[in-house]
Amino acid sequence: MAKGYEQAMAGRRRRSGDVAASGEVFARAYEIAMQVVELREGLGLTQAQLAERCGMDQGDISRIERGATSPTTRTLQRIADAVDADVRLVARSS
Repeated sequence: MAKGYEQAMAGRRRRSGDVAASGEVFARAYEIAMQVVELREGLGLTQAQLAERCGMDQGDISRIERGATSPTTRTLQRIADAVDADVRLVARSS
């Protein structure tokens, strides 16, 4: 059955709200990605070397660094251990 105009527009409005939420998720994933890159480069490691230290594939490190995936807590802990860092929550500045 065909949707009416109001139903179609209501669906579109709901989806466009999801875009803003997706943007926030991407921004946070990107922040994590940049921290991983900075720590890795600070130690002079390649993605392959970091992956080996973590017991992961280089492609997984690449996806994390590009922000193409959100790593699990376990994965973040493995990366942190490999670069002698801590995973922690930090209060936001207002």
